[in-house]
Amino acid sequence: MPKRQLSQLDSLDQLRNIEPVCQADLKAAGISTPSQLIQLGPEAAFLKMLQYRRSQGTSAKCCNAAYLYALYGAIHDVDWRDIPEAQKKRFKKLTAELRQSGQFG
Repeated sequence: MPKRQLSQLDSLDQLRNIEPVCQADLKAAGISTPSQLIQLGPEAAFLKMLQYRRSQGTSAKCCNAAYLYALYGAIHDVDWRDIPEAQKKRFKKLTAELRQSGQFG
């Protein structure tokens, strides 16, 4: 499904890879539609989720590269296991840097 059509969907649960827990995290962080997720992109949406969790005193340890895979896959309509290896490496590097920063531990 082209990105143009994905942005016209009404609900996050209509996107590939967005399971109930991920959907709840997105909605809690103020991302409630596919078009919002697409506009933000996976990295910004991920950071917004982490910042929300931190503001609520909730652990962000469960938010890892797999969340980024799911978000990327949802935006590009691909299964998270089929994301290009270069992209996976980028996401792993980002999550490692975030953990090392101590902000989201």
